[in-house]
Amino acid sequence: MSDWAPTMNDVVLAGFRGAVQSLESELKVMPLSRWNESVLRYFFCRALATAHEHVEHFVECGKIDLVLSHAALRAFIEFKFYAHPIRFDPYGRGRLGLKGGPSRKNLGEFRACIDQLHAQAPMPGLSKYVVLVYADPADQSHPRLRYSEHYDDYQHWRNEVPLRHIETAQPIRAYEAVVRARLFEVGATQY
Repeated sequence: MSDWAPTMNDVVLAGFRGAVQSLESELKVMPLSRWNESVLRYFFCRALATAHEHVEHFVECGKIDLVLSHAALRAFIEFKFYAHPIRFDPYGRGRLGLKGGPSRKNLGEFRACIDQLHAQAPMPGLSKYVVLVYADPADQSHPRLRYSEHYDDYQHWRNEVPLRHIETAQPIRAYEAVVRARLFEVGATQY
């Protein structure tokens, strides 16, 4: 019997990788337009339920998307899912254009998410993470309207908020989009 115990980074990385694998396989059946942060969080938790069944999950806990707990370790995780959703006419008259998309406002909301997560009170054994998934249209018809411009090489704008890039998954090529996933740790365990 081994004395090895997973760190919270190990646990979160397993959830991230499992969610990315599910995203890739499920995109063959379920179009990206039907995905959101909740679906992403579900696949993350599902992967953890298999890989680390001893870890407790608390969804929407104190305005935090997901809290993980095991022994003296705890993780606060925020999920961000950005795509180019297409607006459709509810009466079947076709597409109405795009809803939202990459912008300074969107980037500001992402920065605020990191700042708010960083501002959560520290405690022994606490780690904080952001799971970021973003998708750009597969065609190059709108080269300026791309999330990848903001997030491929993201560096947080406030130096006093440490943001460590843990992993970037290989791009997933879906019918309508190229999907990218990144995992960040906000700050570091203080104790």
